[in-house]
Amino acid sequence: MGQRERYGLIGAGSRAGMYIGALSGTVLGAERVPDTAELVAWSDVNPGRLDVYDREVVAAGHPSPSRWAVDDLERMIVDERLDRVVITTPDHTHADCIVRALRAGADVVVEKPLTIDAASVRRIGAAIAETGREVITTFNYRYSPRNSTLRRVIAEGRIGRVTSVHFEWALDTVHGADYFRRWHRDKANSGGLFIHKASHHFDLVNWWIGAAPVRVFASGGLRFYGAENAAARGLGERPARGTC
Repeated sequence: MGQRERYGLIGAGSRAGMYIGALSGTVLGAERVPDTAELVAWSDVNPGRLDVYDREVVAAGHPSPSRWAVDDLERMIVDERLDRVVITTPDHTHADCIVRALRAGADVVVEKPLTIDAASVRRIGAAIAETGREVITTFNYRYSPRNSTLRRVIAEGRIGRVTSVHFEWALDTVHGADYFRRWHRDKANSGGLFIHKASHHFDLVNWWIGAAPVRVFASGGLRFYGAENAAARGLGERPARGTC
């Protein structure tokens, strides 16, 4: 067995569990990943989240990763000799974390979306050009069997040359409401659902047909959620952070 790549993680919310599980072999189908990679350091503003994941990692037979303050990202990378940093923090923090990690000497794996606005994309692009390091944005929808199968069907030419794609995604109100109960609901944090949620769907189409967009047009509006729409449906005063 060769030397394992050394990973760090910043942001220990629920989405981080997929990466922690894969790196520690605590999720189904991930048992081969620890042969090539190990999680050696992590950081989160909430130590309780790290406590929960730490128990899982130790129970799987791995040592506890070292803990670092979010402000010490650069020192974590240098002192722990990290090859890659996994970023699963809120969307609006991605750009800063990515740029800092690249300049400190680590490649980056970042949860979708890459970031929330064009200016941040340009900052990340400049840091990649400056450092020559790698940034991978992960989209878990690609691993759904129906989605990976459709890509294979198209790539093998079974349906001929694709000249047009019509794609619709109906987000049910239960799942959709979840985005309006947490930090996602503020565009300053998530860029809005077009970025936070629909980035999945733009990625799927580009991935399926092996193409990159040349021009993009988008139009949207708030038609169901929000205080005004709730009042129009006859709903009374809602709790500030209602979850029921």
